[in-house]
Amino acid sequence: MRILKSNVFWSGLEAAVAAALSFVSAFVIARIVGPAELGVGAAAVAVHILVWVAVNGLFADPLVQRAGLTDEEASSAFWASVLGGVIGVGLQVAAGWAVMAAIGDPRLLAMTLVLAATLPLVGAGGAMQGLLTRQRQYRVLAGRTLLGQGLGTLVGMALAWGGAGAWALVLQQLTTSLGGALALLLGGGWRPRPVLRLAPVLALLRFGAPLVASTLVVNGRYRLFAVLIGGTAGPAALGQVHMAFRLVDTVRELACTAMWRLSLPSLSERQGDLPALRRAVSRLVELSGVVLFPAMGALLVIIDPLVHLLLGPGWAPAATAAGPLILLACYTFLAFPTSVALLARGATLPALASSVATLAIMTAGVLLLRPETPAMAALVWVGAQAVVIPPMLVVNGRILQGSVLALLRPGLPALLLAAAATTAALLVPRALGEPTAPLAVMACRLGVGMSVYIPGALLLLRPSIAAALGSFGFRDRPV
Repeated sequence: MRILKSNVFWSGLEAAVAAALSFVSAFVIARIVGPAELGVGAAAVAVHILVWVAVNGLFADPLVQRAGLTDEEASSAFWASVLGGVIGVGLQVAAGWAVMAAIGDPRLLAMTLVLAATLPLVGAGGAMQGLLTRQRQYRVLAGRTLLGQGLGTLVGMALAWGGAGAWALVLQQLTTSLGGALALLLGGGWRPRPVLRLAPVLALLRFGAPLVASTLVVNGRYRLFAVLIGGTAGPAALGQVHMAFRLVDTVRELACTAMWRLSLPSLSERQGDLPALRRAVSRLVELSGVVLFPAMGALLVIIDPLVHLLLGPGWAPAATAAGPLILLACYTFLAFPTSVALLARGATLPALASSVATLAIMTAGVLLLRPETPAMAALVWVGAQAVVIPPMLVVNGRILQGSVLALLRPGLPALLLAAAATTAALLVPRALGEPTAPLAVMACRLGVGMSVYIPGALLLLRPSIAAALGSFGFRDRPV
């Protein structure tokens, strides 16, 4: 139990610190450089992150999911991952030319070259990440975030204050990538053997390639979306859209990453026992409901005054666009455990098919509707995913051999209670005469929301809270 609590502590600390650093750097840099420069820097970083995801993840999760693993197999995966980083350099440089042509800023090619140089080291760090997750070494994984993202945040803010403009975002990402990979390699306590065997590499790739393709499409669709918005509406609109996504995705991605690392090893151990796997999924859904739904409701009610306070009235379109993205994130938290369970079972193709379908619908929506405002762009993004959600839920249920509603039901009480508290937080202060100062507005709305959610949680969610507190132990019990 002591080890279990330590794992939860380090994963929670990593998510909390990463969220805080992301929010601080996002607001500070955006306020200093402005929407247009933010859009240019975001375009360069988007290309790098897209290749980074592929290189970092090619062997990370397959090393976790594999039932047995020898040192020779781990070493082969390590060197193959480094080779993948070398290939990624060429891919990123080629993509840099296309982005430069789409956005029309000649600095983008140099920015792409600088970021591409980190990819071989990123590949090495990705393999080490998989081994550390398999061993549940969450303290070392948290160190990657504390060191890499911490240094990157300091560098980015310092350069923004110094007038670097879009380069502040680029060099922030450069520092984060290098620092994070070095933290894993130096802190992992494992050195690969000088061996590269094709057979174990291909065996790992049979699981890893479809998973990386799916992840690449998931991450790539936003990067493509950003480039399309920049080409149709200009860099300033792209900066507003990028900020809206940063406001929401910082919380969503970090929460999902923490849940992924904590749950994938345990769910993989139950991949051959479907009843036990479904029980574990239900407990994770309860955890999502109790912890994350009120957090997203709080973000929804404070987003407007928060952006006004930290960035100024010129960034109001970003706050408006964030609303639909927050609602989409709530669905993500509800369904995310079933997605992890599918991967624990080795089922990677459904996620890939869903991601490709969403990408195609999103691209068609942007090209046909040509959204000119951040809010319209966000609605196109959410609408594309809303089309794909229902059939994907049906597929998930069939693979897990259970009712989708039964799997998601444990999270519905918390979702409905959070929705009621959020509605009250938005309507009651306005009806009674809401203050005008941003801090007072946030305090008033949060106070109303908490006065609804906390008593309701104590009355209605006590079983879910108890399940959430014990969820990481995954003690089997009837659901």
